[in-house]
Amino acid sequence: MDSTPFRPTRWTFLFLMLSAMLILMGGAAIAPALPLISDAFPDASEATISLIITLPALAIALTGYFVGALSDKIGKIPVLVASVAIFSIAGSSGYYLTSLYAILIGRFILGVGIAGITCTTSSLIVCYYDGATRARVLGYQAAAMGIGVLILETSGGILAGISWRAAFLVYLIGVVILAGVLLTMREPVRPDIEEKTGVSDETLPVVPLLLGYGTLFLGNMLFFLLPTKFPYLLANMEIAQVLGENTALTTGVFLGIMGCASALIGIWYGRNAWKFHRYTLITLCFIFFGIGMCGLGCVTSFAAVGIAVIFVGLGEGILMPTILHWIAAITPKQYLGRANGGLSVALNLGQFVSTLVIVPVIAMVATYRNLFLAFGCAAFVLALPYVLAMIKERYAPHHSVQKWESHME
Repeated sequence: MDSTPFRPTRWTFLFLMLSAMLILMGGAAIAPALPLISDAFPDASEATISLIITLPALAIALTGYFVGALSDKIGKIPVLVASVAIFSIAGSSGYYLTSLYAILIGRFILGVGIAGITCTTSSLIVCYYDGATRARVLGYQAAAMGIGVLILETSGGILAGISWRAAFLVYLIGVVILAGVLLTMREPVRPDIEEKTGVSDETLPVVPLLLGYGTLFLGNMLFFLLPTKFPYLLANMEIAQVLGENTALTTGVFLGIMGCASALIGIWYGRNAWKFHRYTLITLCFIFFGIGMCGLGCVTSFAAVGIAVIFVGLGEGILMPTILHWIAAITPKQYLGRANGGLSVALNLGQFVSTLVIVPVIAMVATYRNLFLAFGCAAFVLALPYVLAMIKERYAPHHSVQKWESHME
């Protein structure tokens, strides 16, 4: 095996970012079509239809760690190639499958593909880039996830305007990305970990990782209210008719706006996040979630909906790169696949649990507006521990802040 380290090119960077686009909304790309799918399968409950969005998340939660461990063992590029292929085939299967249960099986398989994409792209960034460049690329990765929301949700809304089945064709974007991965990426060679001679005292930092995973779980549990219930909230609002009867397109546009906000804050993150401690950034994340979701519970105008989803997008755009950099800073490179596999588990377990929590909450609050208000209030409550941690860190010995900043540089 050639021991010369692979040097990523601009094309490598481009297709890493395109792959990252599929992570956040890969399972929810067809969210704008959910009301139409409900109409197509009138005997299925709303909770069953919502599984089309949440089953990929459950699959990732069940398989993410093992897919990550596999990438540590056989290589990240083979796993990424197979995962993007699964994404394209299983994702588009809803276009031609006729049974709702067959579609749900395809959605579960899609989740396995997204698990592989999540853990390998994040690991490849850490292996390909170092120092300040890595921090910028992680910020760009978050921006790419936001752009993915814009492209996938808007495209899904446009295709759903043709038919709900056509919405599944958005997953064929993976074919282009697969070709780019094969042409522009190579397995990273890390001389410091490739030869395991002697005994290393480096271990997987379980407790710090669990803290990061827990934060990501809570944040994504809140965030995923948008793709699963925002289409229904909007369908019941008169302002949804501004773009005509096609409420799927209206939903896609608003979720695309959210993605733009996430992308812009991701670019800002790569350039400025070193100025802030992670607890400050996470506090901002939950505050933005709270403002956005409470706003959706109170909106009375088209513009207000746009402002509310922008705040939610800002929150998600801060959350993802903060956790990604947290994991990159504390994890030895030989464990990156497993650590990022755990990240994919936390990310998507939050999505799946979100749908379980929604059922009793909406039974208590009765309306979608009140549901968003309840989740927004929960976001403000979740911000409190991080506010306290931020205050404690501010008055702690200065070396702890320096340690975080050194990770960012």
